[in-house]
This record gives sequence, C-alpha cells and structure tokens, in this order.
Amino acid sequence: MPVDRERWSPPTPPPRQEPRRVPGALGGSLLWDQPEHAPDRARLLAFVGGEAPLALEIGFDHGVTLLAHARAFPDWRWLGCELRKRRVQAVAPHAPDNCLPLRADARTLLAALLPPGRLARVDILFPTPTEDPRRLLLSPALVLDLGRAMAQGGVVHLETDVPAMAALVADLFRGWAPAPAPPTVPDLSRRQRVARRDGLPTWSLSYARP
Repeated sequence: MPVDRERWSPPTPPPRQEPRRVPGALGGSLLWDQPEHAPDRARLLAFVGGEAPLALEIGFDHGVTLLAHARAFPDWRWLGCELRKRRVQAVAPHAPDNCLPLRADARTLLAALLPPGRLARVDILFPTPTEDPRRLLLSPALVLDLGRAMAQGGVVHLETDVPAMAALVADLFRGWAPAPAPPTVPDLSRRQRVARRDGLPTWSLSYARP
C-alpha cells in the first residue's frame, strides 16, 4: 500500500550492533562475504579504483539520470545501486565504460565495501518513504558511513517531494556544511517528472563533508 507522502513521518531505525555488519536488503553485508559473490565484489573494487572522481547514485530506478550523468561527465566514474534486479538488468546494457549499475543495498556499500574517502559525490533522488524501520535509508548510521566513504569536501545531493523527508535530511546533516548543488543534466527521473507534472513542492538539499 502506497505511503501518504504528505503525512509520512520517519520510523526510528533499529540500532546497528556491529559497525561493519549491516542488516539490510539482499542479505546485508553478509551477502558480499559469500564466495559466489566474489566476482561481483572484485568487479566493484576494480571499478572504484584509480584516480578518477567517483559518484554514487542511490536508488537509480530506471537509470535515466545515472546514464545521462555518465555520458555528460566522461572523466568521472558513475556507480549506481538499485535493489530491483530487473531495473539493474535493463540499465546495464546501456551503461558506458565509466558507469557501473549494481544490484546492492546502499547501506552495505557505504559501510562495508567502498574504500574510505573515495566518493566525491552522492545523489539521492526522491527516496521512497517507508513505514518499515528496517527499510529506512536515511539514518544517523548512514550519515556516519557517508562521512567515512566520502572525500573531504565531497557533496551529498538529495531531492524529495516529501516534507518530512526534507526535515529529516536537514536534521541528519546539521553537522555538515550547506553546499551548492553539483552540476547535473536536464534528463529527469520518473519521480521528478511526476512532481513537475503534478506541481508538487520539492526540496533540493546539498551538503559538503566537513
């Protein structure tokens, strides 16, 4: 059943017992320790290696902005994570060499897989509100993991049409510095198009790692 975006309030996320053991979708961090996933882990680590600036889009949905960013900024590496297997399979054939669409939980990526200080940019575009605390993406733990995975001065950019989501983000990132929105492309995601079509108020929030 869809969540009422106007009345939604964030649930309290469960505490994380071990910093690098992340409960989450797709088996959490334990999944990536299994031998059958060693090739995927190696492919990820090879992609994020090197000197090129690295951007991450969390929940890329149909991949419109992810692919457009990769084509518009070829000197960057664009990593996208998405939980839905069919979406990843649909986007992957269209990805240029500097783009890796990956089926993964962003919480696991940030806490347990990405090298410290590697990310220069993170885009979180219209995250889906949930009433299940286990599925809540934005939390104090995520902000801590972003601080570990991001380079000094790296920017987190979030857009939402959910009032309580915007308030949650402002609270979670109160220790970070407000920043200009990073360069983007005119290609809109599905939810951005819906918000624009329906005249919904939206919030655009950007913060630099302190």
